[in-house]
Amino acid sequence: MSSPIVDDAARDEILRRDILPLYFPGDASSPAPTFTLLAGQPGAGRGRVALGDGADADAAVVTGDDLRAFHPGFLDPRGAVSAEVAQAVAGWVAGCIRYAREHHRSMVLEGSFGNMPAAAGSAERFAGEGFTTRLVVVGSTRAESLLSLTSGYLQDVQGRRPAALTGRAAHDEAFDATRRLVGSVEESGWVDRVTVVARDGRTVFDGTRTESGFAGAQAALVAAQSARMGRFDATQWLSELHHVTDYATTLRAMPDGVAEMLVDLHETALRDVIPQLHIPAGGKFATAIEQKTVAALVALRPTLTPTAGPIDIAAPAVAPPGPERGGVSR
Repeated sequence: MSSPIVDDAARDEILRRDILPLYFPGDASSPAPTFTLLAGQPGAGRGRVALGDGADADAAVVTGDDLRAFHPGFLDPRGAVSAEVAQAVAGWVAGCIRYAREHHRSMVLEGSFGNMPAAAGSAERFAGEGFTTRLVVVGSTRAESLLSLTSGYLQDVQGRRPAALTGRAAHDEAFDATRRLVGSVEESGWVDRVTVVARDGRTVFDGTRTESGFAGAQAALVAAQSARMGRFDATQWLSELHHVTDYATTLRAMPDGVAEMLVDLHETALRDVIPQLHIPAGGKFATAIEQKTVAALVALRPTLTPTAGPIDIAAPAVAPPGPERGGVSR
């Protein structure tokens, strides 16, 4: 079943009638409006810092993933990932940006911002209208965000909710895009303030624009994205991976793209995560974990099938956010 086609007039009506009144209630302009880009790869945990320290409490937090629910075809079997829904959402994100800028309403735009020039251009246009601009980037390791993304998707599948899986390639591109984004602003200074937040909520960089730019911001992000897990976090990560895998393998048909994610995660477990348990190599516990992970990996590899990547739903907000840790096992 394909999603119902919603023409331009109907999309504009949904924006005017449903979306703008919800995200921008009332009609009073912000006395000191702010525009914030909240960046991070899908699954990085962006939502937790949207209203963190230094944020504008009155700002509308807009993300393309949330706007999908306003499309009449969202609940159709393929509606969550259809081109029709993606096209409508792109227009609604643009409409929210335009409304916020023209009416001087504070806004947080959440995404991965793979189109760096578009992100910079949006910030500069808001600055030209008197907004204070800020970039907040969540630094999460690839292992953590990829597992959160996979776990959250399967949780939606289990709950029979509309689900869209951001594939491994799109996730990794978004991961790399965060570094390019911070590198660009460090060099060119196209926002007033840059903040880098680790996945656990710690601020690892926070600076305002000076003559020297934002020196050290990219290094702080790379360090956060490369941080080693503690023993407790590594144990929890492995437990979540095993629960997610157990659920996925019980499905009558594994959803497209899930096997690829799980294979990658098991390879990551063997290469990066198990060594962070800090347990004696060759011991019974280490051997049992490694054997279980290898056995799952061997079983998963034959299930791999080619899959296409997701459709970008907006510029500059390109990829949907991933859920927090706490998937089908929770």
